[in-house]
Amino acid sequence: MKQLIIIISIILTVGNTYAQSNIKVGEQAPEIHITNWIKNIPVDKELKNKYIVLEFWATWCAPCIAAVPHMNKLQQEFHQKDLYYLSMTDESAALIERILKRINFSSIVVTDTTKQTQINFGDGVKGLEAFPLTVLINKNGIIEWIGEPQNLNAKIMSKFLSNSLTTNSNSSGVVKNNTQKGADKTLSFFDLFRKKEIKNYFQLKETSNQQKLKQTLGTMIIVLNSYSLENIYNDIFKINNKQLKLPDSFKNKRYDIIYKNTVNPQNIGVLENDILNALHLKKHTERKPIKENIVSITDSSLLEKSLEKTFSHESEAGDKIIFTRTTINEVVNKLSDISSEQPYVFNGTDKTKYDFIIGTKSKNEIIKSLKSYGLMVKEEDVEVNYTIINEKK
Repeated sequence: MKQLIIIISIILTVGNTYAQSNIKVGEQAPEIHITNWIKNIPVDKELKNKYIVLEFWATWCAPCIAAVPHMNKLQQEFHQKDLYYLSMTDESAALIERILKRINFSSIVVTDTTKQTQINFGDGVKGLEAFPLTVLINKNGIIEWIGEPQNLNAKIMSKFLSNSLTTNSNSSGVVKNNTQKGADKTLSFFDLFRKKEIKNYFQLKETSNQQKLKQTLGTMIIVLNSYSLENIYNDIFKINNKQLKLPDSFKNKRYDIIYKNTVNPQNIGVLENDILNALHLKKHTERKPIKENIVSITDSSLLEKSLEKTFSHESEAGDKIIFTRTTINEVVNKLSDISSEQPYVFNGTDKTKYDFIIGTKSKNEIIKSLKSYGLMVKEEDVEVNYTIINEKK
């Protein structure tokens, strides 16, 4: 029995958020502190009297990974002895080296595990909130451009290297925040995390926002933004869209949901009941034959246990999906969600949290990616439950 259930019709913050930066175009750049030089290490590590393209990124940040090919292409076009492309994160060298096995960086990859560089270029106190973030610093140490990597183009680079770059519309010191670690619309999430006295909480609101985001702390706290009912059943209740039938009137609707249950956190059915009741829906199941892609472990030594201790992340980076602190079952359910063919099903019981980067361009890409983690895919004929959702009369 719930001690407290609150269904509140409030508008959650939607769309992009913005973070006030500690840096401004035309001012002296803060100090760049490096604890580890990891890839493409230059012979000369002195940063003074260099043109610097400073790229802040993170291994869990899909927009950061998606921007890598663009930045690599710029580096091929603009390269000279006194021009350094620095890809800076604050994560451990072990975590970075893991992702470098799968993503090719042409830049100099570095980290500052003290987080001082992120603090210097961020809010001056806690660090950066916006990822990815690109900063152009001239040979005199003056900031000439601040923006997102996809907005850095040949015209800007040409002016930067010819010392004729002035300011741009993105260089106001206010940086668009694409991705925040455990942080887009996180006030309510962290309130629930901190306030131990709140045992149960449910909040649902229909939204017109299109920016999908999921944040979870196990099954105890779940925050969904811009989720369709199909997304909810795919990502939360692990029912893929091939085995789900929804009312036509709900197929294009999206919802913001915040949920907490510390009384019985493993009973995810509580959340399903709350959602169905709030939307005046009911469900039943039927058995039907179907072909499935059965995923099994063939070499567990290739699986990469997550180095992230708290937050789970799942985000798309072009034709790849980055999974951080995710179970195999959660990965295959996501693959079922995006697949136009048969659903994927994990036949094991491993609940360990791993990190994955899965190519999704084709079924062959999916199978190749899974194989690189010691996972095999085999097609089988099975009978499965179909979930049918109807409106209450």
